[in-house]
Amino acid sequence: MGACTEVNTFSGGDRIKGSYMSGLDASLQSKKLNCKKIPSNLILFVILAVMVGVFSALSRDFYSYYNIVAILNNLAFTGIIAAALTLVMITGGLDMSVGGNIALTSCMVAAMYNLPNPPNMILVVFIGLLVGVFIGFFNGFLITRLNLNPVITTLGVMTMARGGAYVLSKGRSILVMENVTGFLGRGTVARIPMPLLFFILVYMVLAIILSRSKFGRKVYYIGANPEAARVSGINSRRIKTILYFLTGISASFSGLILTGMTAAGMPQHGAGTELDIISAVLLGGTALAGGKGSIVGTLAGVLILAVLYNGFTLIGIKWMPIRVFQGILLVGIVALYEARGKKRF
Repeated sequence: MGACTEVNTFSGGDRIKGSYMSGLDASLQSKKLNCKKIPSNLILFVILAVMVGVFSALSRDFYSYYNIVAILNNLAFTGIIAAALTLVMITGGLDMSVGGNIALTSCMVAAMYNLPNPPNMILVVFIGLLVGVFIGFFNGFLITRLNLNPVITTLGVMTMARGGAYVLSKGRSILVMENVTGFLGRGTVARIPMPLLFFILVYMVLAIILSRSKFGRKVYYIGANPEAARVSGINSRRIKTILYFLTGISASFSGLILTGMTAAGMPQHGAGTELDIISAVLLGGTALAGGKGSIVGTLAGVLILAVLYNGFTLIGIKWMPIRVFQGILLVGIVALYEARGKKRF
């Protein structure tokens, strides 16, 4: 990514005083925030290239056009959420509710579609997105206004959302055979799958916001030194709430994509997805403590996990060993980040 633009003033009339600006910049430096992130991201893409080479040698089908498109298409719905979650985690937050959000959105849309007199499907999709809006703002309110722990809070919201999905669906899959969600999940433009187009668009927009905007700089400041950011006039509560909203609506949109892909609303949709998403973000170099991370790094993390699942499946390795290797890979890369960070001090 390009270098961050220098910012002396913030929107809404907030002005950071020189002393606090220096303190914030020092905090960013102490956490080794470097908006270019070239070395860390380069390591990830080298690992990705090695994995692609190994799986291509082990399976002729891996490098085929259709398999590459399948990999990119299948990673889209989790990758979209991972991009949004990156911003939340840079501020030091976490959202474990995304899997439940996916399931509730999917079952809500499916249940409304199967009503005796269903509303217009565009309206149904809009209502599905409102599920994510509500969950996002609800998470933001509980975490920023009531000062509740993000992990415990969003786990509770995840449980409520998935419970709601089971209530709506009565524990069964609900068929959704219509054109709107079908286009979102299975449609193409110039032979490019719609989920992949959405994926590319989201990453481009969020990469620009995070690296080129005043808002993105505030996100880093909040994660690097929350107290200095607050004293300097940054409205941390508002920004964090916006980011939880962004993650909520990205999860509900991904729920719509998954509903279109499977032509069904299922309460099991998104089960375990939050762990894959968080793994991808951590693999991308985002620090759990906040103040560090990039969209490019998350992109690399998402691609690594997608290639891992697909490659192991093609060579006949079952799901459980894949999970073991995923865990080893995650621990190894996080340990590498920690070792590299300590050497720099």
